[in-house]
Amino acid sequence: MATDPNTVKGYNENAEAYNNHASDPTDSIFHSYYEKPAIRAELPKLEGLEVVSIGCGSGVDTRWLADNGAKKVVGVDISEGLLKIAKANNPDIEYHEMDMEHLDFPDESFDLAYSSLAIHYVDDWTKSLKEAYRVLRSGGAYIFSCGHPIDTAMEYAVEDDTKYARLGRMVDQVTQKRTTFGDYLANEGKGVKPVGGTLGTIDVIVYHRTFGKMIEEVLTSGFSIERVVEPQPTTEMQQANPDMFEQLSRIPTFMIWVLRK
Repeated sequence: MATDPNTVKGYNENAEAYNNHASDPTDSIFHSYYEKPAIRAELPKLEGLEVVSIGCGSGVDTRWLADNGAKKVVGVDISEGLLKIAKANNPDIEYHEMDMEHLDFPDESFDLAYSSLAIHYVDDWTKSLKEAYRVLRSGGAYIFSCGHPIDTAMEYAVEDDTKYARLGRMVDQVTQKRTTFGDYLANEGKGVKPVGGTLGTIDVIVYHRTFGKMIEEVLTSGFSIERVVEPQPTTEMQQANPDMFEQLSRIPTFMIWVLRK
């Protein structure tokens, strides 16, 4: 299992709280006014398509995919707790407890693979991407979102009741001493490093990887890259939280990939 076990444990133990968060647009403005509009804008017409939602969580996205025309939607997730909620809320949709690195489906089972903010929980994209490639039919697309490496490269510190997120350098103009903040290249991990964080009450580990490492792993899996989107926040975000709108208009948190088999 490439996903950190404590991350899975956190989602299982806080499944109801996470579902309440993900289901409430006013409580999850990063999703509702930033990531979700961006990833949904990249989707093809869903009518007639058979779709697998990888890392489906509590089923919010599978519900949306089914309600917006998909012929068939199958959700998979590694969290038993989240899947219990998904199944209870969406009895008409098929769900399976699966690791995204080991999708228990025959080759060429789906027209579209969809994944929202899940792949950054695995330390090596290659295995999960190869599995998505395998279960897609020829010409199928894998459209997924993940954390942006600019965001995961930052160094966080609290000083005088102010929290700083820094990526860059500081140069003393007298001594010329340089201080570097953050770590984008992650040389010790060959471009990949674990990053701890919290999602509400859930402690999680995501994996930072350089943009170059992302491209390497995508191409190794067999996919071609159609688009990489660094989204802008919506006007609804500007109304809900002007400061966050300003931040996301200048510094990305997420990114969207559109891959093709």
